[in-house]
Amino acid sequence: MTTSTAGAIRSGTLPVVLIAAVVQGWSLYALHIAIKESHWPATAPAWLLALYAIALFVPLTVQLLAQHARYASAWFIVGSLAVLYLYFGWHHGANAMDRQATRFADSGEWFPMAFVLGVLWLLMLPFIQCRLAQGSWRVRYEALFATAWRNKLLLAEAALFTGLFWLLLLLWQELFGMLGIAFFKELFQQPLFAYPVTSLTFGIALHLIGSVERVTAVVLEQVLNVLKWLAIVAGLILALFTIALVLKLPGMIASGERAISAAWLLWLVAITVLLVNAAYRDGSTEQPYPRPIGLALRCVIPLTVVVAITSLYALYIRIDSYGYTVERVWASIVAVAACVYAGGYAFVAITAQRWMASVRTVNIVAALFLIVAIGLALTPVLSPYRIAANSQFALAQEPPRPPNPRFGQTVTPMHYLRFNSGEYGVKRLRELAAIQGHPRATEIRASAAAMLAQQDEWQPSVPENLRERLAAMTVYPQGRPIDATLLQRLEEDARDPQLGRLYVAPSAKFGGAFVDLDADQVDEFVLIMSPTIYVYGQQCNEWHRLGTMTSRGNTANQDLVSLLGTAAVQVEKPRWGELKIGKHTLHMSAESDD
Repeated sequence: MTTSTAGAIRSGTLPVVLIAAVVQGWSLYALHIAIKESHWPATAPAWLLALYAIALFVPLTVQLLAQHARYASAWFIVGSLAVLYLYFGWHHGANAMDRQATRFADSGEWFPMAFVLGVLWLLMLPFIQCRLAQGSWRVRYEALFATAWRNKLLLAEAALFTGLFWLLLLLWQELFGMLGIAFFKELFQQPLFAYPVTSLTFGIALHLIGSVERVTAVVLEQVLNVLKWLAIVAGLILALFTIALVLKLPGMIASGERAISAAWLLWLVAITVLLVNAAYRDGSTEQPYPRPIGLALRCVIPLTVVVAITSLYALYIRIDSYGYTVERVWASIVAVAACVYAGGYAFVAITAQRWMASVRTVNIVAALFLIVAIGLALTPVLSPYRIAANSQFALAQEPPRPPNPRFGQTVTPMHYLRFNSGEYGVKRLRELAAIQGHPRATEIRASAAAMLAQQDEWQPSVPENLRERLAAMTVYPQGRPIDATLLQRLEEDARDPQLGRLYVAPSAKFGGAFVDLDADQVDEFVLIMSPTIYVYGQQCNEWHRLGTMTSRGNTANQDLVSLLGTAAVQVEKPRWGELKIGKHTLHMSAESDD
């Protein structure tokens, strides 16, 4: 077996590459036809996604391993990968994807799964290539580093080649179109042409680019040399941001609130690690920078620990308050990986003499952790959908709490179970619809049953006890009753799907104020709820919706409701002027002839 670790596709492998490309193109076309004509596997989401996973990644693996095609071990690894990806796709289609398979083609549901499978594939591929090249799983880090970067460059160049090819076809069709010949435009737009030709073009590009290894090595060298200078900018950002973060951190912890987004913190760690690796390569390059710059960068690297730990803290605050979601599970995995990278890099930067030569162990450990974690996350063991469903299931049984936009909480736990956590969530929602022995069992069963019956994700959610909650709202002035005609109008508007903005969360509080906004000696009624404040007035002894009000400074409506019974309420500048509730000011923003 060859000892080369280049991973490039060499001469003599073209037949393998072309066969894999043809299989991929026609497989994708067949799946497209199945979706278009609504027959199997499009009618079975689990099998649809399983076959897509195989069609996308297995032929690409064959093309990149084509130089090892004569060895049985290569085909055993390809077969194992196919089985693994078949299961990953099947599990996601059966337990996480929307059960309405017809949405698969025209929605973005496929993208997150394809992205995760792609990341996992890119992480595993260098280990596989080096195993086949060296005959052992104990591979040299230098080979892993070079192969991983070369794979990404090779795929990017092949994608660019394919894109330029389609631009030429676009020029072709437009030139002939000017002559009144529409045949080529109609041909190029046919899926029967697009799928096979695109796959074949991409495969040929992989062969052409990979067979010229010297050119690929030169381009890779140029890319890494450019990226290494961006590491200086990343280090400067890291240093300045960490100083500002440390100054704000005590107040953030004392308040118990999320001050910053964990996502941006994780991006900072990831980009810093990427650019530093581009500069120091596999550790063999001791001085990629002048000595003062290299020393400064080494001193800055330990600051990633502060950023990574803070990202974990920000995630903890949100999870503790509003439970796990699918996104927060993935974010937790990334945050742990960031801590592994940050902690390892900081340790070797402080203790090792040749620090980047020692960081190779950190990179391998972190890569293996991500492979295992992502792999388990694509199974029931660590499925983000299962974890999120269990978390929201527990929250749905707790007393309702008001939404907090600062924590990104825009839907209720039951809504999340119904529409955002796949079949895992729907099963949990059915359990809630049949719950017994809970202090709020009747209310929970009714809400869960209503949510199960809801088909449109963004359909306004109206609780069963809406009228009672409206009648019991906090009213200014205290003790003033809400007459039956106004109450009926409020209820009708809350149930009217045409309003759209009137979203009634189970935990939302209502408040209202009788005030004379237009100086006509007759009070209007200001309904304060989430997310809109409506103004009602009387015309011919009937209540009508006159418009909306907004708060200067984006004051949370729930805060205004809490103030109605304790703060002064007054009208300033009558005739649709301003309404003050405590220190907060509302002003009329729209009127309606309703």
